[in-house]
Amino acid sequence: MILPDTRRKKQAALVVVSLVVLGGVLRFLPGWRAGFPINDGGMFLVMIRDLQANRFVLPSVTSYNVSGIPFAYPPFGFYLAAALSDWLSIPPVDLLLWLPPLVSAAIIPTLYWLAWQIFKSESKAIVATALYAFLPGASDWLIMGGGLTRAFGILFSLLAIGFVRRVFREGEKRSIIPAILFCACAVLSHPEVGLQTAAICFVLWVFDGRSLLGVKNAALIALGVILLTAPWWLTVLRDHGFAPFVSAIQTGVRETLLASLFHSIFSLQGGLPILPTLCLVGIFAVSRRRDFPLVTWAFVPFFVDPRNAPAIAIFPLIMLASEGAHYLNAEFIRAYSKTFHTRAEETSFPLRLSIAIFTVLLLYLFLVSWGDASNLARVSLTQADRETMEWVRQNTPVESRFLLFTNTGQVSPMADSYQEWFPALAERNSQNTLQGLEWTLGSEFFSYSRRLSALQSCQTADCLAGWMRREDVEADYLVFKKRSVSASLMDSVRANHAYQVVYDSENALIFLATP
Repeated sequence: MILPDTRRKKQAALVVVSLVVLGGVLRFLPGWRAGFPINDGGMFLVMIRDLQANRFVLPSVTSYNVSGIPFAYPPFGFYLAAALSDWLSIPPVDLLLWLPPLVSAAIIPTLYWLAWQIFKSESKAIVATALYAFLPGASDWLIMGGGLTRAFGILFSLLAIGFVRRVFREGEKRSIIPAILFCACAVLSHPEVGLQTAAICFVLWVFDGRSLLGVKNAALIALGVILLTAPWWLTVLRDHGFAPFVSAIQTGVRETLLASLFHSIFSLQGGLPILPTLCLVGIFAVSRRRDFPLVTWAFVPFFVDPRNAPAIAIFPLIMLASEGAHYLNAEFIRAYSKTFHTRAEETSFPLRLSIAIFTVLLLYLFLVSWGDASNLARVSLTQADRETMEWVRQNTPVESRFLLFTNTGQVSPMADSYQEWFPALAERNSQNTLQGLEWTLGSEFFSYSRRLSALQSCQTADCLAGWMRREDVEADYLVFKKRSVSASLMDSVRANHAYQVVYDSENALIFLATP
């Protein structure tokens, strides 16, 4: 005979597996449709190749864009991809296509594991997991090519938080080693996620670890993380000092705290305020109980790093939304029982109605996410784009310098996939690619980014020439992505005797600067 508790656990496991499968489909869909890594990842491709070429010894600089960029980025994802590429004979670019959505899908059951620890309630954990699995945009940045580091960072961060919480709240000595391991992996995966994880662990200590034992355990975890990550940061310090880290810190914050917080809490899902409504109700519910750790976790990331905060805060916000959903359900059952003079525990209709409403809500979110995933597939290099870069690689001198014109100045240089992938696929220097310079430009990063956007806004060859003089930039070739660039600029350059056409296709136009 199957006991009721066993049956419930099996049902919960089946639901979680279903959420992982359906959520995984949403995460794999964009890459499957595009056939190439979504959006970014070009610099990471080169860094993976650098590790392979250097026999897995951390290089001093990356060969990306021939710019002397320090190889200071946390290297866990690069090492794993390079190893898998060698062992399984898989091209690194294919790993950038499939590994990020795979890791992103693994975050779904990890969230269930963490939510169950916090709630000690299967229903609350399942609601939170379902919301995350289907929430539109929740994993967009994790499934892109650059998600190789972002997805691993988030995965390890959630695991680290779960085990650190066990150490502080429950005093589990056996959780200290996995806490050290996953904290270290978070630090070695993504710079901002590592910083945010440390801040959240401090929050956990404040609520549950303020004792002599808690201080000892915290010190032990911190020491373990320092030792495990030392081979990376000591190598960077030996080669470059603190300069890359100081530069990266200065380029990290691009949004104000209030703007980032407002966007995270009050964003719409398919045109409906689903998460904001449930989240605000959840904050009200836990505040009534004077249960503040989850709320603190949700807000602290915005004080640590407003730009990266939404990717971290989404998890406590979703768990607060689960609290809100359960609070609304309990209030509905109470009101129904009072109205019809029945005992709440004997009333099944309102519970079935709540489940039906939530199921319809999840179906709606799934359909919206399916549409968003289909659109995300377009944020990738086309086959024609890759053919243009291959032509450049085969038909231009290795030392050639390029200026790329790929938009009208409305797209941030850091979000322009063509500009990032060009140095990786064409294997030539791009004079206006911004990726990687966050490790070198420091406080000048955002000023330079604005000047690069101004270049894209040029409408004439004279404007282009003036920009090159002001920035002291020389270029041997100009590359225009036809469908994304002003026709007047291309016509002006074509009419200028200082340039001659060397490549003209339906997709791109390339000029050679003549002496």
